[in-house]
Amino acid sequence: MKWQQLDTLAYQNRLRHLSPVHKLLLGIILLVLVIAGHRLVQVLVFFWMGLWVVGYARIPMRHYLLFLLLPFSFFAAGLPALLIDVSRAPDPFDASGFVLWWQAGGYLFTVSVSSLQRVLDLFCRTMSSLAVFSFILFTVPFSEILQVLRKARVPALVIDLLMVMYRFIFVLLSLSMQLWVAQRSRGGHQGFRASLKDVGQLAAQLFARSMRHYERLYQGMAARGMTEHFQVQGIVTHSRSRRYEWESYLGCLVLILLELWIGGLRL
Repeated sequence: MKWQQLDTLAYQNRLRHLSPVHKLLLGIILLVLVIAGHRLVQVLVFFWMGLWVVGYARIPMRHYLLFLLLPFSFFAAGLPALLIDVSRAPDPFDASGFVLWWQAGGYLFTVSVSSLQRVLDLFCRTMSSLAVFSFILFTVPFSEILQVLRKARVPALVIDLLMVMYRFIFVLLSLSMQLWVAQRSRGGHQGFRASLKDVGQLAAQLFARSMRHYERLYQGMAARGMTEHFQVQGIVTHSRSRRYEWESYLGCLVLILLELWIGGLRL
C-alpha cells in the first residue's frame, strides 16, 4: 500500500459522513481499554475494529493487513530479545519453569513461561492498538482531526506543527522513492557495502531536498501574507447514524463491564 493512498481512503470510506468527534472519541476510549485492559478485552477490540474498518468503512482487506504488517515486522524483529534470557550456566541446572533451554560455552539460553506470557501480552496490546489507530487513520481525514483539536482548544502552534509534519511525511516518502529509483537505475545498491554507501548518500540528498521544499513552502506562505496560523475550513457536512452510535455505545459498555468483571483496568 502506498502511503499516499491513506488520505484517499480516509476521504472515500463508507464512514466518511459520520462525525469525526464521535469516531475519535470511540478510538480514544478503546485505546485506553487496550493499554490498561486485559488480554481478552484486547482481542475483542482487535476484531471489533477490524469489523469497523473492513466491514463498515469498506476499506480493502489488503490495505488493512498491509497497514498492520509493517509495525508487526518491528515487533517480530525484537522478539528474540523479549523471549530469550541469557545467563551464566549454573552447575546444577533446574529445568523447571523453562520451555526451551540450550547451553553454549559457559552461557545458558532459556525461554521461560514468564517470557512467553510477556510476549503474548505485548503482542495482544500491540495489535489491538494498531487496529484502533487504523480505524482512526482510515476513517478520519487528517484535516478533520485538526479541526477537532482546534475545537478542543489545543494551542494553535501545536496544530500548525502537526499540519506541517503531516505534509512533510508524504514529501519525504515521495523524495526518498525518487532518489532510490534513480540510484537503482544507475546500478546502485549492489552488494552490502554499496548499499550502505548508497543509503548514506540518499539520506544526505533527502535532507538537502527536503530543506529546499521547506524553504519554498515558507516563501509561498510569506508571499500570500501568512503571518499567524493556518486556517483549515471544513466543507463536508456530517450526519448522524443511530445504528453506528448505538453499536459504539453498547460495544464500549460491554467491553468496560467485561474488563471490570475480569479484574479492572491495570493503571
